[in-house]
Amino acid sequence: MGASTGVNEEEKVVKSARRPHLAEEKDYEALREIFRHHIESFDHMLDNALYAMMQNVKPVEVLDPATKLKLRNILLTMLCYSSSFDPYWLILNPDILWLSDPEIFEPQKEFSRAMTDPLYPFECRQAKLSYSGTFMAYLNFQYGDGGVIRDKISLGQFPIMLKSKKCHLRAAETPKELVSLKEEPSEMGGYFILNGHERVIRLVVLPKRNYPTSMVRNSFRERREGYTDKAVVIRCVREDQSAVSVKLYYLNSGSARLGFWIQGREYLLPVGIILKALTETTDHEIYVSLTSSYNEKYDRGKGSVGTQLIGERAKIILDELQHFSLYTRTQCIQHIGEHFQAVMMRLEKQSYSDVADTVLRDYIFVHLDDNIDKFNLLIFQFSLMLQKLFSLVDQTSVPDNPDSLQHHEVLLPGHLITIYLKEKLQDWLLRAKRLLQDEVDKDNKIFELSSVTDARKVIDKSGPKQIGAAIENLLKTGRLNTQSGLDLQQRAGMTVMAERLNYLRFISHFRAVHRGAAFAGLRTTSVRKLLPESWGFMCPVHTPDGEPCGLLNHMTSSCRLTSYYDSKGKLKDFLEIRKSISKVLVSIGMTPALPKLLLAGPPEVLPVLLDGRVVGSIASNIIEKAVSHMRSLKVEASEINEDPDVDYVPLSIPEDLEVGYVPLSMGGAYPGLYLFTSASRFVRPVQNLQIPSEKSNNIELIGPFEQVYMEISCPDGGNGGRKDVFPATHAEIHPTGILSVVGNLTPWSDHNQSPRNMYQCQMAKQTMGFSCQSLNARADQKLYHLQTPQTPIVRTQTYEKYNIDDCPLGTNAIVAVLAYSGYDMEDAMVLNKSSVDRGMFRGYIYQVEMEQLFCVSELVQPQKDMPKTETVDLAEDKFRADRFQRSFGRSNVDKSSHQFIDSDGLPFVGQSIGPGDPYCSVYNEVTSSVSTNKLKGSDHAYVDYVAVDSKNKKHLQKANIRFRHPRNPVIGDKFSSRHGQKGVCSQLWQDTDMPFSGATGMRPDLIINPHAFPSRMTIAMLLESIAAKGGALDGNFVDATPFSSSMKKSDGSESDSSLIDELGSQLVKRGFNHHGLEVLYSGVYGTELTCEIFIGPVYYQRLRHMVSDKFQVRSTGKIDQVTRQPIKGRKRGGGVRFGEMERDSLLAHGAAYLLHDRLHKSSDYHIADVCSLCGSILTTSLIQSDQKKVREMIGMRLPSKAPKKVTCVSCKTSKGMETVAMPYVFRYLAAELAGMNIKMTLELSN
Repeated sequence: MGASTGVNEEEKVVKSARRPHLAEEKDYEALREIFRHHIESFDHMLDNALYAMMQNVKPVEVLDPATKLKLRNILLTMLCYSSSFDPYWLILNPDILWLSDPEIFEPQKEFSRAMTDPLYPFECRQAKLSYSGTFMAYLNFQYGDGGVIRDKISLGQFPIMLKSKKCHLRAAETPKELVSLKEEPSEMGGYFILNGHERVIRLVVLPKRNYPTSMVRNSFRERREGYTDKAVVIRCVREDQSAVSVKLYYLNSGSARLGFWIQGREYLLPVGIILKALTETTDHEIYVSLTSSYNEKYDRGKGSVGTQLIGERAKIILDELQHFSLYTRTQCIQHIGEHFQAVMMRLEKQSYSDVADTVLRDYIFVHLDDNIDKFNLLIFQFSLMLQKLFSLVDQTSVPDNPDSLQHHEVLLPGHLITIYLKEKLQDWLLRAKRLLQDEVDKDNKIFELSSVTDARKVIDKSGPKQIGAAIENLLKTGRLNTQSGLDLQQRAGMTVMAERLNYLRFISHFRAVHRGAAFAGLRTTSVRKLLPESWGFMCPVHTPDGEPCGLLNHMTSSCRLTSYYDSKGKLKDFLEIRKSISKVLVSIGMTPALPKLLLAGPPEVLPVLLDGRVVGSIASNIIEKAVSHMRSLKVEASEINEDPDVDYVPLSIPEDLEVGYVPLSMGGAYPGLYLFTSASRFVRPVQNLQIPSEKSNNIELIGPFEQVYMEISCPDGGNGGRKDVFPATHAEIHPTGILSVVGNLTPWSDHNQSPRNMYQCQMAKQTMGFSCQSLNARADQKLYHLQTPQTPIVRTQTYEKYNIDDCPLGTNAIVAVLAYSGYDMEDAMVLNKSSVDRGMFRGYIYQVEMEQLFCVSELVQPQKDMPKTETVDLAEDKFRADRFQRSFGRSNVDKSSHQFIDSDGLPFVGQSIGPGDPYCSVYNEVTSSVSTNKLKGSDHAYVDYVAVDSKNKKHLQKANIRFRHPRNPVIGDKFSSRHGQKGVCSQLWQDTDMPFSGATGMRPDLIINPHAFPSRMTIAMLLESIAAKGGALDGNFVDATPFSSSMKKSDGSESDSSLIDELGSQLVKRGFNHHGLEVLYSGVYGTELTCEIFIGPVYYQRLRHMVSDKFQVRSTGKIDQVTRQPIKGRKRGGGVRFGEMERDSLLAHGAAYLLHDRLHKSSDYHIADVCSLCGSILTTSLIQSDQKKVREMIGMRLPSKAPKKVTCVSCKTSKGMETVAMPYVFRYLAAELAGMNIKMTLELSN
């Protein structure tokens, strides 16, 4: 017994070493990190952003002309979804508005008014429903000085993100619980379900918030006369995520203008007026603050960011105030209020001071609440926006690159929904106000403004439920229906379908970052370039190679996005964080930004900005020490957050703080210390070398802004050209951190040519793999499924980290590199037919047809006194049987259809159905007729399953029928290795005709041509074949993590042998050739091939591009109405395009008649009349002869219609008319040129 037990234990240890994730419970933490930023942004919207948004939704007032009283401040006061809120008092107007009892309704399915059940995501997928909850709010009324009345109102159905706080899946923490809810065991959420379709909000790049960026653009000159091409732009973001961009333009006169946007229109004001209106200040203080950037001790080139011209510009700015006769703050406020009173949307006129306060508060530096902070941001001593603008003009600093990741952040899903919801709420309140005012102005005696009931009836007509519908429409279409633009550069393409073609394609949606639709049409390539600032944050190879190349990028596997939650899931208190950071800075030596405190300028002192707020200044001789101290505090915070035993400890500095120290340099970036704590930023971990590794793990999170000014060494041991005077302060953790999740799956990608790695990243997402495990609980319109997938023998560590084996993507095929026949030329490949017959690369396509008999008009109609609702109650007792006009059944159906259709009118499960065969029959009780639905297309299919509505079995009205289309490999199907070596199956050869090995007798599953390697240089594919052969013989998986062979050992020494030597030695031990070569014999002649053949296992993928889905043949058919050429498109019955390559091939063969037949006779053959006198084909027309003149000429009676003849209208004669055969598109070209006043003439000859 003892010996037997020992053997079993040893076997367990061996299996555990080979497949670690089978020996212990799977860890989905790395996978959860991919979806975290989507879910946390939505959770923050539910917890905080809606409350912050409500403070900025402006109330509306309605005036009663009869009583001169106002129905004041109709306002939504409960728009928060989290039940964790305590009651708040919202003092917008004394004793009028309050916020209490916030609530949210999770997705529910209603059977009756008293009975509800949870609505789960799998039910929405199968029934084509939307996963959404009821959106409730309180509407508050106050008539005159009376009390406030609160009325609960529904704002429609609000879509709920899966795995968010209001999703039923949030409580399912283990894979077993998720499987019980018919979800994937690795379901992570982060997307929405709308009408049964999964959609994800795309991450869009935005300018970095609250950071002034200097730019040079020719479009700035077009603002008005006198403007230059230089400006400083800052995108200011409120707490509710709404943004207002402010631009500071430089004028040729030396002055500056501040531009800001109100309702989609830009307004410009002299900067001096803004400075005076913000705070009580004198001209002398403004002059001293502006000129402090110029230091007489340092001439140009020794550190000063200002020049002597700053004094002149300061005088010009102050002279403009005198030009407008503005000397005090009161006068400046009066000036602003006078010019903007008409712009503000108010019913009655406000005082000028109130209007000016609204402009300064809501449109200028909205991320700052205090006017002193706004004043400091514009002009604090040697800082910031004005000085940076003047420094740009004087060329003492360079403009910031708007295309650099250093100045970018991301628009998260929760933030987009919040700002869009805010605008829709404001629009609805204004719409309700207009309807109420119209009713009051009608002098209707029945309507009373003081009656809440009357007011509520009018407000219901304004469509409050359209708010939820607007959010749902945004997620369905990705289109923003907005008037203001929301300070975004695009209004379409905000959401995409979360396709489940395979698992890699699905998770890539959550790591993709799009630059924006506005940049897709630009002719410049600067926005597409991969800049050095993207190192470690954006994958250099995971981007499409087509039109969106460089615009659609993917974050690296180590990159993450900051959010409002820390790594332990605790909500951050940004107010306390900023206070704590300020205390740390003051303790180090920072001087706070105090009013009227005059300090020296650069290079002695540099400004300190914290999230766009000037907090002080710090001496240049201690700034590096301060930066180092803050980095050590960041490392300490990271250790505390990673410690599972520590629940929560208040930290002085957050772990994701971005410390951007820009040193002062002549002609460099504008200097300063810029600190960022906000959300939506890119961060990634590196190793801090300044902290001893014995004390901590010294992991620090850095951002792209600070990375530019840091010294980071790579793990390969090189210094990257770094000088000895700049020693490395940080180090990369692992070189694979620069690649995305998909990019890290390519084995030994560092041995491949970079374009091949790019192709693999795209083809991996087009692979026909194991799409999901909950196949029977899904009703996707189309799903690809590989029948017998395998896990690769040669694999990277990423496979284990993200559990890719849960949904494998390919097959380990025996590949021989051999020119065996003419069928393997170029990218063609020969497949072993016997291997295919045994199941290699065999797959299916699942398609679901939803049969729904009822429509909304056929349901029980509401009574006249009942208001119409947007939802349909599906309770059985609410329907009457005679209301159902149609039902499933095969009564009166042709008996030939009985072999396909069961007695209930639905198909037999497992039934084989061909094109045109019926699969469903519906009986109409009104007309007593039967209709059958037939299978469309040209493919055979099997009925995989039939799902019916279980809640309405008596009167079945809805059913899902899923068809399974077999997809066996055929000639023309596409295959690819993991190294970008894609090819097309050109022949399926019998096993007896394939070459075989003399040593093992094995026959290859696949043959490719040797010419695939020299030009493409995919050395990693050769390494994979050698390594997989050794791994298969030993029964072990081979670690092929990129860059692992170039890294030093743990003791710092170099490896004694190369990778090929290590792999070859494994083969030699097993009796094989060191280089993976074998002697093969011809399967046709049985003779030995003249040279040794490279053969071994390679992981191959089958792509979704299949002949069965794309082939099309037609002789005649539909044509385009404009060009009269055959239309394109397989679904539309179009033809195959005969392009340039096809034309060249026929010319090369000398087949001129075939060319004439394809491009002329069988295309847009046209017979045209041409005038040989003027050469025109457009001026010829059929003209009927004048009957009266003809009678006089020949003196006889003519028939009722005289004969027609072709006449040239230009030459006014019918002589010289010739008939010419030509393509009709040539005539169309002549007409288009004539529209551009270009005449085309033809010369006719025999």
